[in-house]
Amino acid sequence: MKKVKIFVSALLLSGVGAFAQPATTDAQSTDVSEQIKKLVTPSGFLQAGYTYTDANTSTFLLRRARIVLQGDLYKGDAGKFDYKLQLEVTGTPKILDLQLRYRPIDEFGIKLGQYKSPLSIENSEYNPAKLEFINYSLVVQRLARMSKTDLSGYNENGRDLGLEFFGSAFKQDDYSLLNYELAIFNGYKLNTNDDNQSKDIVGRLIVNATKELSFAGYYQWGEGNLPEYVDSLHKYVAQTTDFYVPLQRYGGGVAYKAKKAFARAEYIAGQTGGVKAGGFYVAGGYEFIEHWMLTARYDYFSDNTDDKDYNVEQDYTVGLNYNPWKPVDFKLNYTHHNYNSKKDLNGLYLMATVKY
Repeated sequence: MKKVKIFVSALLLSGVGAFAQPATTDAQSTDVSEQIKKLVTPSGFLQAGYTYTDANTSTFLLRRARIVLQGDLYKGDAGKFDYKLQLEVTGTPKILDLQLRYRPIDEFGIKLGQYKSPLSIENSEYNPAKLEFINYSLVVQRLARMSKTDLSGYNENGRDLGLEFFGSAFKQDDYSLLNYELAIFNGYKLNTNDDNQSKDIVGRLIVNATKELSFAGYYQWGEGNLPEYVDSLHKYVAQTTDFYVPLQRYGGGVAYKAKKAFARAEYIAGQTGGVKAGGFYVAGGYEFIEHWMLTARYDYFSDNTDDKDYNVEQDYTVGLNYNPWKPVDFKLNYTHHNYNSKKDLNGLYLMATVKY
């Protein structure tokens, strides 16, 4: 995969060289090349897989193809100023991330643009190439705008457009005891201007007990002109004249990450319109042989916590991950989907990831 990076950098360098006057020496060309590498670092990943369920599903699929460009615009005594651009090119190409970030000191920084919301650990800290499972947990899919099943009706890949203040404090040798993030977002669709004056506020505090062990708490306050088709809001919207309703989220979690093992658990709940929902997951894994890891996760989610008989789902997942070398890994997951309102479902999921 280093060849891809070298190829992209060579293209950028050739473009610069085509307009450079006069001709440069070898030493000058090396300096320009190093500057380009600092300014533009290409990366990304490709994911394809196969899904089989006992609900007559059997299909190969392209899951994701991401291109990432990032780099330092400035790095010196006044701090660090960098950027990140991430594109999704499967299906209809779209911009996922487009952010500018300035951090004059460790304790304070500013981020502007479109990026992952700090709501939850899994959503913000684990991209699909880093996540130990093929699918995100139920509670993140339903309450963090991660999928088409989100209760707000928005499927925004866990992202939003806005301004964030962040920082860390009490630095140890290779980590900080405290991290914080406070963001103001549109609370609307990606790559789209907001359709109202209301904004979402999201805050998160992370306490790192050790380098491997951290605890997080987070809260989101917002409102939304929520779409009429959201099933869980039908009872509520029938009693109002519009769909401009409250949307709050709150929760916390714990994460442990070592060289050969991980453990993570999160609880997220909230209110979407007049409906309260919530759930949690507990996950872990262990590398029992070099390059091979066993994983397991239990998910619980209720679409309406005031009505225990209303759309409760529990997922039981076991997985096997194989990482033969750093840029490539394979994941095999079996999930038993248990529902209280419809027939249970069994699914077998396979995914290959290539990172560059």
